[in-house]
Amino acid sequence: MEQLNAKMDKMFSKLESMDSLLHSLKQENTVFREELAAARLECKKKDEVITQLTEQVNRLDQAARAATLRIIGLPVTSATPSSEVPKIVYQEILHPIIEAAKAQGDLPTPYPNLLIESAFTVPAKKDKPMPVIVKLSSVSTRNLIFRFKKQALPQIQDNNRTRSKFAIFEDLTPATHAQLNSISADHRVKSAWTYNGQVRFKIHESDSVYRARSLTDTYDTVVKSK
Repeated sequence: MEQLNAKMDKMFSKLESMDSLLHSLKQENTVFREELAAARLECKKKDEVITQLTEQVNRLDQAARAATLRIIGLPVTSATPSSEVPKIVYQEILHPIIEAAKAQGDLPTPYPNLLIESAFTVPAKKDKPMPVIVKLSSVSTRNLIFRFKKQALPQIQDNNRTRSKFAIFEDLTPATHAQLNSISADHRVKSAWTYNGQVRFKIHESDSVYRARSLTDTYDTVVKSK
């Protein structure tokens, strides 16, 4: 009888252990299910963000192509020099269209709309000149302006020095403009400017040109790395 009771006690003990283990497994399974549900929800949110960013990038890319055309049928081959392609486009496409527009009175001389896509003013501080934002039809036109502005635009005397009557700068994003201001304000910087939206500067001790390659770059990171 005592042996039977001992066996029963041992069996009940095992059953209790199994019940405790099963309860623990159920709790772990519940936690795992909750974590899995949270992970799935987080993945869903990230997928939505990725979709939104993909759409935004595509819209920006498409907007950047707004003034770009694909033309098929022009007399060009793989052997045509790249410098000749714009001339062919002008001769075969633009010239006849310009002439037709002139004949209809739809194109004022000297065709400003072919060079300027849009132009508008922005608010200015009191007693300050009102800036004008100009979107040019091509980067080539912009490059010509920066290349010839000193020799082609009028000069004036200002505080015993000669300067251009018009100040022409790149239109910068707020982040790039803030970086330019920050680097320009450093007492170790002699001069700072931008080229193709990238901040560049010179220091007092050297004629070398330093270039900020990212928005996180500062005077110290750029000069030390170089």
